[in-house]
Amino acid sequence: MEFRVMKLKDIPAVRKLELACIKEYFSETIENKWDDLPQDWKDNLGASSTNHYRPYLDSGLSFVAEEDGEIYGFIFAQMLHHIADCTNLVWIENLGVDPLVRRQEIGYRLLRETLRAGRAQHAEVAHSMIQPDNAPSIMLHKKIGFFIDRREVALMDLQDPKLKL
Repeated sequence: MEFRVMKLKDIPAVRKLELACIKEYFSETIENKWDDLPQDWKDNLGASSTNHYRPYLDSGLSFVAEEDGEIYGFIFAQMLHHIADCTNLVWIENLGVDPLVRRQEIGYRLLRETLRAGRAQHAEVAHSMIQPDNAPSIMLHKKIGFFIDRREVALMDLQDPKLKL
């Protein structure tokens, strides 16, 4: 298995895998059903969507796990500057591994490659998006040394026309 920086040519395969991982997560939650989501919302979900992948590719911090031309895992990350008293912060948006090859340290190796690349780019800290009910992801992050304090990220769509501010 080769672990390398993600390239533009990888996006179609990564998109397919990322959406499969998102659908898997949605199928395990009670309140959200994939088929009930509006299509335009599904089209923009994930770091691999047309509107989102470019900063992750440009960062040199996003990687894929590839073997025999097949993508088996991905990690989307980018460098943020001047955030939370840090000059350089690695922001890890999403990490996914094909269910057929999970528990083979692919996620661990992808995460490690991103953190090594971030350190080489003078990052001071790394933040990773983890759903609080995703025990395997929490264990992976703890294994590599992340501190997890049970915070959740609250999101708001500032473009929502129904928003009353």
